[in-house]
Amino acid sequence: MTQIISLVIADDHTLMRQGVVKMLDVYEDITVLAECDNGIDLTKAVIVYQPDVILMDIAMPKMNGLVAIEKILLQRPDSKVLVLTMHNELEYMEAFYHSGAVGYVLKDATGDELYEVIRKVYGGVRVFPPLLEEAIKQGNVRPSLENLTRREREVFHLVVQGHPTKEIGRLLNMATKTAEHHRGKVLQKFNVTTTAELIHIAVKKNIYH
Repeated sequence: MTQIISLVIADDHTLMRQGVVKMLDVYEDITVLAECDNGIDLTKAVIVYQPDVILMDIAMPKMNGLVAIEKILLQRPDSKVLVLTMHNELEYMEAFYHSGAVGYVLKDATGDELYEVIRKVYGGVRVFPPLLEEAIKQGNVRPSLENLTRREREVFHLVVQGHPTKEIGRLLNMATKTAEHHRGKVLQKFNVTTTAELIHIAVKKNIYH
């Protein structure tokens, strides 16, 4: 049986938001728990409804997308945030890639395309446009410590110094499981899967001090 995926959708344009809801209504394994028209209401809805995937626009009143994502990930670090926007510029994609979003979809996508991306990010796959994927391959997307939370920066420095997760937990006075979670977020934001890859980037970019 296919797992039902719950969503909270945020877009300040009512017609756009309702159109997306109607578009997704044809898929039996998608359920929309709440709609929001601004960033503040979105952060509140995430706490109340705890959706599997958060589908959100970039430019919203009261709180913009980047700030909203930061607050959402502080509240629920495991949140899967999928950006839905009309902005196809690399600068936007890179900013939200580093913000912790797990996907980036343009508003000219079809219903089936959006559905497939939702299922992929729900399953743990990060999905970004080919333009960004190519930039990453070419090494043109620069990792930055600025994209990490304070706690993630602390974990980052200890990881690249060679400390195992259990030791990191002890040094930062946190549970090993929590340290492992922060380590995973750091790897994700640097688009690597192993500690060795992270250390390589840290040395190459001179950001290990």
